[in-house]
Amino acid sequence: MRDINQPLKLGKRITRHLLLPLFAPVALFGLYFTPKGVFGCANRGFMALGIVLLATIGAVATTWNGVSERRQGEIEAAYWWLLTTLILLSPIILLFGPLG
Repeated sequence: MRDINQPLKLGKRITRHLLLPLFAPVALFGLYFTPKGVFGCANRGFMALGIVLLATIGAVATTWNGVSERRQGEIEAAYWWLLTTLILLSPIILLFGPLG
């Protein structure tokens, strides 16, 4: 029997695991393309480090949630948390890679 709340659950998961974590890489891109005269060079660097630090802390928390879900046998939920972790780790790659 099909669950009636399935589209609601999918929409909630997409919002929670894809759209909200995407704010960190988008903020880093936005900061990269902001002119130096707006914030100054050092302040832009500190803001970029702050974004990366918050995203990394969030990635640790989502990794913990994914491991917890995996231990409880919720494999699909664990994969959603893994995807969230990868998105939250992307600012580190952007900071030391193409935007660094």
